[in-house]
Amino acid sequence: MQKISLLSCLLLICFNINTQGQQTGRNRQPGADFRKNIIKFNLFSPLVKSYSFQYERGISPDISIALGIRLQPKSSIPFKSAAETFIDNEADADNTGLKFVQEARLGGWALTPEFRYYFGKKPLNGFYLAPFLRFGGHHLDWNYDFKMEDGDYKPVRLDGSANFFSGGVLLGAQWHIREHIVLDWWILGPQYGNYKIKLSGSGDFSDLTPEDKQQLKENIEGIGYGGHKFKAEISDTRVTAENKLGIPGIRTGFCLAFTF
Repeated sequence: MQKISLLSCLLLICFNINTQGQQTGRNRQPGADFRKNIIKFNLFSPLVKSYSFQYERGISPDISIALGIRLQPKSSIPFKSAAETFIDNEADADNTGLKFVQEARLGGWALTPEFRYYFGKKPLNGFYLAPFLRFGGHHLDWNYDFKMEDGDYKPVRLDGSANFFSGGVLLGAQWHIREHIVLDWWILGPQYGNYKIKLSGSGDFSDLTPEDKQQLKENIEGIGYGGHKFKAEISDTRVTAENKLGIPGIRTGFCLAFTF
């Protein structure tokens, strides 16, 4: 609720700025004289193994709304080395968290609605401020080989999902370099999100000793971030784990766009 209230205040501020700009006679082209539709592709997105598109619709020369979509085919976790630095080494029994980052496969999607206010003199051009929301989900799978007390390994296949909701504010700049060609630089967009993660796996775990089950439980619970740990349950036929995380992030990108 605090994020939504903050974004509501930012929207009101931007509308107030727009009203003041119109009252002071800023040099804007008439609303009918500019191209209102822009379709974009984020050139940075393949670096994180995803594909990111955005549609922007001009409401007035200095205000627009936009909707972004990001699709991530299932693959290894992007930037593994960076993700490894967030592992809680003290809680990571048997290097389970490290193995998770190195071996899990991740895919997902996200939708990002945003509101933009432009400060440039030309329509939908120049620096802008854009409060945004983001929501979506991830799907993952992980084949974990658990080492039992007798030295043998028990394969544990875990399937998971993660739903998230976040909000932030993006500072960017957009340029119309040709009649139909636009460049959009997402300079810096700090954000904060809540993630709800679930892992589950089925199989025959009846041959595990009570000590093995407890160790497997502790290993999975050791996949933590920022002091947040999974809560795991182990039975003879099933493994389940849940975690809720609050994670800060940065939104950035550089888009090549077509306007019409």
